[in-house]
Amino acid sequence: MSKYYKERPIERHEAIKQRIIGAIKNIEAIYALSSALNHNLSKGEYREKPIQDFFKELLPNKFDVSSGEVIDYKGKVSSQSDVIIYRNLDGIPILQSEPTILQIESIMSIIEVKSTINVSEYEDCLKKIKKLYTLKPFGNNIQQYERGRIPHKKDVRVFTSIFAYSSDSNMSLNDELSRYLRKANEIGIDPTLIDRIYILNKGVINPSDRVYSDETEDKRAFFYFYSNLLQFIMRESRRRDEVPYLDYFGRMTGGWEKYEPI
Repeated sequence: MSKYYKERPIERHEAIKQRIIGAIKNIEAIYALSSALNHNLSKGEYREKPIQDFFKELLPNKFDVSSGEVIDYKGKVSSQSDVIIYRNLDGIPILQSEPTILQIESIMSIIEVKSTINVSEYEDCLKKIKKLYTLKPFGNNIQQYERGRIPHKKDVRVFTSIFAYSSDSNMSLNDELSRYLRKANEIGIDPTLIDRIYILNKGVINPSDRVYSDETEDKRAFFYFYSNLLQFIMRESRRRDEVPYLDYFGRMTGGWEKYEPI
């Protein structure tokens, strides 16, 4: 156990704790309100927005939040994602409206928002994240977390997760993790491509370490989800190189004409 971890306070700061609990109650309220909507597209957008707003309000100013697609300079494009957290110091949205398009080198985290999580939604999320992993930031593969490995400044890692308002089953989180792993194995996709699965008022799952935490009255599981994401993007943003915009612009040769004195 690291010295830093041992020296951290045992209890959460009360002001931070209440701020997070208040935000979760707001998410729950909007979820309940959206149940009255009949149009599926409107309902989906209505449920994505509170998650976007939460991270816009509770992340440092050097990050911004949007929805849309991710590109690399080789021409590959990801599936559309519900919540994209990116480094706004050098990430430039190509479209001013949402959904937008962002460069993979600026992306810190991807969150897929689901009204009700089930096996088909797990499959949808896994396929979307697998497509994201086909992109080539700085011309390289996206890297997965490896304990003890110090990544290079041109290595890109992305914290990927699922936020679900509910599950279609009352099963335990242990069984929830089991069916997620079975679906990943069935479709031949590495289950560790998704870092966290959070189900509102049920708990959080870490597929890589095969662990989970049930939700509590003081929202302990959500704190794990939020703090894990925050810790990751803070480290990643400090370490990673800026977006290589010249690669996106191309060589731009042949446009200049040499001046000839008259």
